[in-house]
Amino acid sequence: MTLLRVLHAEMLKMKRTIALKMVVLSPAVVVLLMLFMVSQAPFSMVHPSAFGNEWVGLARRNLWVWAFLMMPLFITLETALVAGLDHSENHWKSLLARPAPRWTFYVVKLLVVVAMTAAATLLLLCGILMDGAILPRLQSDFAFGLPVPWGVIFRDGARVVALAFLALAIQHWVSMRWKSFSIAVGTGIVALVVSFFALVAAREVGGWPQYFPWALPMLVVAKEPHNIGTAMAISGPLGLAVAAVGCLDFCRRDVQ
Repeated sequence: MTLLRVLHAEMLKMKRTIALKMVVLSPAVVVLLMLFMVSQAPFSMVHPSAFGNEWVGLARRNLWVWAFLMMPLFITLETALVAGLDHSENHWKSLLARPAPRWTFYVVKLLVVVAMTAAATLLLLCGILMDGAILPRLQSDFAFGLPVPWGVIFRDGARVVALAFLALAIQHWVSMRWKSFSIAVGTGIVALVVSFFALVAAREVGGWPQYFPWALPMLVVAKEPHNIGTAMAISGPLGLAVAAVGCLDFCRRDVQ
């Protein structure tokens, strides 16, 4: 019950914050960007020869932008903002004086960011369906047949979120460990740049650089997806381990 009370208090603090607004704005930007790009491109951009289905092609292109660029930035911003709610004006002293275990505050904030990432991805998938409904009206060449492959689209979205958990757990630890907003955001931006070079290196020297934590979600939208199950089996426990170490560090650290 204590965890639920802390979670309820955290949700009350989240109301009317930019962190909550970004759950809608971030996927909306990707959906609108892809709607514009695909509407200006030939039908071959989402032709079934590449992915087996027009809907899957459209979904993969949206998920590519989301997994490679927007979601890492989203996670960076959300973890920094959620931690910053209590870093500002040193609210931790009053919070940790309450009769609740320290670990609950760390775990609740992690759960909130995970939930927001999953919700944003779900909204992105719904936006893909909106794109598929609008595009035929903009270009007669586009034709998205029925039935919609719901299972494939939502499976890929779920895999992207699952593979992002390790990077999210690391970013959450950084945001909770240091009060500076700049450190949290800087860590995420540097990691994003490193993931770009990791993906480039994976094409040059082999596949191992693509297992950099921030690059893992890109495995789902690769031209030939492989080792996704293995990556999830490894990144999941590693993410939980990072979360446990970060929580232990938070519980032992003195609040000044």
